[in-house]
Amino acid sequence: MAVAVLSVPVSLWLGRWVGALGTSTVLAALPALLIVLVLPALAVVVVERWLSRRDGARGTRTGAALGVALGLQVLVLVGAIWAGASARRLGDAALLTLVEAGVLPGAVRWMTRRSGSPAMSGLLGLLVAVLVVPRLAVAACPSRDTWPTQDWPQGALPAGREQALKAFEDYAFTLEGKDEERNGIRTDGVLIIHRGRLVYERYARGFQANQRHLGWSMSKSVTNALTAVAVGHGVLSVDDPICKHVKATNEAACAITVRNLLEFSSGLDWKEGYENGSLQTSSVLAMLYGEGRRDMVGFITSHALRDKPGTSWEYSSGDATLLAGVVEAAMRPRFGDGWEWKLLFEPVGARSVIFERDGKGTVVGSSLAHATPRDWAKLGFLFLNDGCWEGQRLLPEGWVAQSVAVPEGLKQKRVDWDPGDVNGWQLWLNRPVPGFQEQRPWPDAPEDAFAMRGHWGQSVTVIPSLDLVVVRMADDRKKAFELNAFLARAIPLVEGAP
Repeated sequence: MAVAVLSVPVSLWLGRWVGALGTSTVLAALPALLIVLVLPALAVVVVERWLSRRDGARGTRTGAALGVALGLQVLVLVGAIWAGASARRLGDAALLTLVEAGVLPGAVRWMTRRSGSPAMSGLLGLLVAVLVVPRLAVAACPSRDTWPTQDWPQGALPAGREQALKAFEDYAFTLEGKDEERNGIRTDGVLIIHRGRLVYERYARGFQANQRHLGWSMSKSVTNALTAVAVGHGVLSVDDPICKHVKATNEAACAITVRNLLEFSSGLDWKEGYENGSLQTSSVLAMLYGEGRRDMVGFITSHALRDKPGTSWEYSSGDATLLAGVVEAAMRPRFGDGWEWKLLFEPVGARSVIFERDGKGTVVGSSLAHATPRDWAKLGFLFLNDGCWEGQRLLPEGWVAQSVAVPEGLKQKRVDWDPGDVNGWQLWLNRPVPGFQEQRPWPDAPEDAFAMRGHWGQSVTVIPSLDLVVVRMADDRKKAFELNAFLARAIPLVEGAP
């Protein structure tokens, strides 16, 4: 038993360490799994054989004992998966250690000394095997024939959609007056991904496919994904207070949790004003370009609390950037610099992503992510596939579903709220808000549509019911563009197509 108690946590630690080394989830997971699978069973068998020889026991059956130990280890680990356990949670690791401390030594002792009964261990294994099947079915990732990790598989729009295509392009790409006048709709590029294939791509105004485009507030949705990665690795909980990970300038800000930041419900007295408003009173402009750029976490947490965290909603680049700072502080000690590329961007093949940072090295998670349109589409495709990529779960199970639910703060109190601002966890939703707004923000799109959106017309719209991702990069300055009108013309291009 003592050997199992020692070997299980050691194997879990080694498995996590090995798993964190690789840039490929599959390649990193295999050696990590082998360590966790083999080490405890092998350690128990070796020690039990040594004890048997020391005590003069006869009839040792090492090979059979090792087979039983490995078999039981497989069942125990599968049971842990079924139960949703994580080696990164101390309680789960302790429970797994206690289970194995009872199961493995008992099974090995029975095989090597031919005493006792394997009935209890066998019953446990059978029970785990029976229970795991429905659990794995629920947790399974979406399956696809191809994934765009290297590049997007090519497809085509269905035949007979010429009139619909003309209406779509007339709306998206028709310039008003001279380009330098910055009037009307100013589209830089559009991509349509249907059923995992790139079926439409067009660029304008001199923009090229290999150019990075600033996403502005689409960066907030990327921060959502980075937060999910941190939660999935067990270094962060959505109910963590921010001061567990960062130092707040104003101690009152320590009441804010990660969940509050995801939901724009920090309660901070923040002024989200842009270039058309007062430059002197804008918190976000001061953060990006003024006194706050040297230390954005310190600047954001210097703001007073207007409301108790979690009781009101206000769209805030401060909340998103503070969230990025909390995630960075939680992840960097364990995974080092560049963890976001190793654990998110590289696995999905979004190699063009660049995140600007403040003077202290924290990514500006509200506003300053750059990527090519095809890589923006990959990030949308990750959300479309429930946070999975090539059969591997990068975001925790249930994360996307929670991200597209209307938060409580929005239902309670709204500060500077526009009827189009139905937000989940750093994503824009096409859902009504009962009691406040009965109409969907984009009535011509299905209710399950959600989007990454950014200043000057950026958007990555995800429509799960149509297996569709629509990307638009732009430089709109006069607010002539309407996302609903755009989607109303984009959806007929692929709707009903196989």
